[in-house]
Amino acid sequence: MYAVSALLIILTILILIGIYLYFRNRARKKALKEKYGRVPSHTELYFEEYFDEMIESWDLLKKEEVEDWVDKMEVRLDGVSEDLEELKANRETIDNKLDKVESRLNKMESKKQGR
Repeated sequence: MYAVSALLIILTILILIGIYLYFRNRARKKALKEKYGRVPSHTELYFEEYFDEMIESWDLLKKEEVEDWVDKMEVRLDGVSEDLEELKANRETIDNKLDKVESRLNKMESKKQGR
């Protein structure tokens, strides 16, 4: 008698757990369908949750970060190019001044030797 009632209690508990798990799974699938428009696989959900951590731990870069780095690098390269052009212009000015100084020195040496 006690065995039958214990069996009924256990069976009732199992049925209630089964009903709970069914509705929980159904609600989960409904929520996923609302969020993604479909029910993604376990692997897709795993990667979505842990993707940032994997990228960070493997020292990888996301596409957006690479594009941002490229944009910043182009700006830096443009700045360096402008600096190089300025240096070239300054070099020409300095070369001209040095040529004048050298010609003056040559004139002074030739006068000194001519005495």
